[in-house]
Amino acid sequence: MVLALWKTGLARRWRRRLLRVTAVAVAAALFGSPGTAAAAPYEGYHYSYWGEATGAPQAYLPERAVSGASLGIGAFRSPEDVAVTADGSVYVLDSGNGRIVVLDSRLQFVNQFVGFRNEGKDDTFAHPEGLFVTESGSMLVADTGNGRIVELAADGSLLHLYGAPQSDVLRGNFSYHPRKIAMDKAKRLYVIGKGVIDGIMEFDADGVFQSFTGTNPVRVNFADYMWKRISTTAQREQMTLFVPLEFNNLDVGEEGFLYTTTSKMLSTDKIQKLSPKGGNILKKQGFSPPTGDKQLAIVDGKLIDSLFIDIDVAPGGTYSALDSGKGRVFTYSDEGDLLYIFGGLGKMTGTFQSPAALERVGDRLLVLDRGTAQLHVFAPTLFGNAVNRAIALHGEGKEDEAARAWEQVLRLDANYEIAYTGIGKSLLRQGRNKEAMAYFKLGYNREYYSKAYARYRKDYMREHFDAYMTGLLLAVLAALAAVFARKYRRRRLTDHAG
Repeated sequence: MVLALWKTGLARRWRRRLLRVTAVAVAAALFGSPGTAAAAPYEGYHYSYWGEATGAPQAYLPERAVSGASLGIGAFRSPEDVAVTADGSVYVLDSGNGRIVVLDSRLQFVNQFVGFRNEGKDDTFAHPEGLFVTESGSMLVADTGNGRIVELAADGSLLHLYGAPQSDVLRGNFSYHPRKIAMDKAKRLYVIGKGVIDGIMEFDADGVFQSFTGTNPVRVNFADYMWKRISTTAQREQMTLFVPLEFNNLDVGEEGFLYTTTSKMLSTDKIQKLSPKGGNILKKQGFSPPTGDKQLAIVDGKLIDSLFIDIDVAPGGTYSALDSGKGRVFTYSDEGDLLYIFGGLGKMTGTFQSPAALERVGDRLLVLDRGTAQLHVFAPTLFGNAVNRAIALHGEGKEDEAARAWEQVLRLDANYEIAYTGIGKSLLRQGRNKEAMAYFKLGYNREYYSKAYARYRKDYMREHFDAYMTGLLLAVLAALAAVFARKYRRRRLTDHAG
């Protein structure tokens, strides 16, 4: 019966197409004139339950772009990373110039550190690729070219130099070139190394190597496996080895879990959330795995898939991933639902040529573009704020308040399926199961629809139990009366016949 109630897909798709017109009209009224929307250098879109890319209100719009020239300190050159502290200070790793640039929360220039003193001599960075700023204000730099990690105090003085790890578990040909770094609250340091396929290197608070964590599993294509079985030695040597692919970036969430991106393409594990044992525990309860665009693109004759190169985890577990292949930012809830998409490739403010890093400061999102040597600032729109508020309230367990925020989202985009599910959860919590069923069906949420239906059926039977039992009893009595009546008539007929 649940399946029968659910199967209204085709009709629902047509109704949603009509609702889309209403949504566009409402969004235009709330956001401003069509000319305002046209100012965005990229189109807003979302993916429906059916996997279709549909128009959507913009969640974030470019506010401004900051460059070394605009700060009056000379142009950035191949900037590689950006870090944000609790007070909103922004640190830019200007790799090509071998310096760290410090900005305040308004992105005004504060200071810069070009090199450091090491044992009485001037020392410099060599193509550094990673930056992390601790709670105490010290700066950890993945000095990739020099094969070390440099820790500087808040004033730029040298605190520590961490060289290559020493351990029996390391391969004999192990080459140490740290690229990205992060530190958790226990001061454990996590390092992604260039060409390291064993996993993420974990160091203790003293900088001593402990182990690898989160090894990417090997996934072998069956056809390639069979070909390796029957091919010649020369042919096998020319084939790609079946080895795990390396991580390319990481972030630490509030609960201490590592979130990572990987260089895999055409994979469902582009983003991982690592448990203490190194397993992937990322939730994937959305319509599709958190893998970026569902559709491939052809650029310069090459097939391009989303390739995540950085990840930023917000309070509450929402995370945003930077796609270098298409220059977009994809934001997901902690349950794996795609919330919104923004950005694109181009030369205008808000579009990128070679995006390198992603961070957030307050409600703004920052994208560092290596190609244009600029730091792009994105501010949330009314729609983006409504979605963020609804997700935050849901994470706090305030389903009724979240439902009101979801209602605002639906006034802006009637095709936003997650909002229907959010309202349905609030109704389910209130015991309004039949209404919740309707919203879960609009949100294409089979799991919660089944839960609401089971509760509705239970409530219905409890409410009508007396009536059904009375009817059943009357039916039994009527049947018994009919049986007795037949027996009585037969006896009468027998008596008359005798």
